[in-house]
Amino acid sequence: MKHEHIADQLKHAFQARPRPSNTEMVASDVSEYEAQAFSALLIEREPWSLTPLEIRDVIGTNLWMFSPKAFHYYLPALLSATLNHFGSVSMFANEVVDALIRPEVGDADAVIARFEGKDEAAFTVSLKTYIHEWYDSGWPDTLFLHRFGTLTQEEGEAVLKYIEAFRDAHGENFPFDELNVAIERYWQRYG
Repeated sequence: MKHEHIADQLKHAFQARPRPSNTEMVASDVSEYEAQAFSALLIEREPWSLTPLEIRDVIGTNLWMFSPKAFHYYLPALLSATLNHFGSVSMFANEVVDALIRPEVGDADAVIARFEGKDEAAFTVSLKTYIHEWYDSGWPDTLFLHRFGTLTQEEGEAVLKYIEAFRDAHGENFPFDELNVAIERYWQRYG
C-alpha cells in the first residue's frame, strides 16, 4: 500500500464507528431492487476486504445509497482505495471528490457550464431548471452535512490528510481544482 500512513490514520480515527446492522446499510429511500447487489456486498464484506473491482462495479455510482452509519463505517476503506488504486477506481474517485466538496447554490451554474457545449441537443432548458431547483432546495448541503457534519475532530483531520495526499498523488486529474475547493469550503477547519 503506497499511502499506508494515510490508511492507518483513517482506520484509527474512525475505529469507534460501529458496524451497522444489516438493515442499516442502505438509506431508507432506496428501493430494495435498486439496492440488492449493493446491500448484499456490504452485508457480506468488511470495509478493508473490499476489492478495487467491487468498489468500481458495485459501490461506484452508488455512494448515494449508503445510510449515514454505513457511510461512516466504510468511508476510511473507500478513501484509501481511491488513493491507492486510482487507476482501477478513478470514476468512483470522482464521485468521492464531489462528495467531499460542500455544495453552494452557485454550484448549479458550474455544473451547467460543464455540460454545455458537449451535446446541446441533450442539454435542455428543463435540465438547467432541474439543476437549479436541486441546488436551491438545500438538499445537496443537507446530504453533505449528514455525511460529514457529525465527524469528530480526529475523523475530520484524517479526511483532510487524505484529501491533501490524494491531491498530491492525483490532483492533475481534477482540472477544476476540486480538491483545493473541498479544503477551502469545509475541510480547512480541521487543519
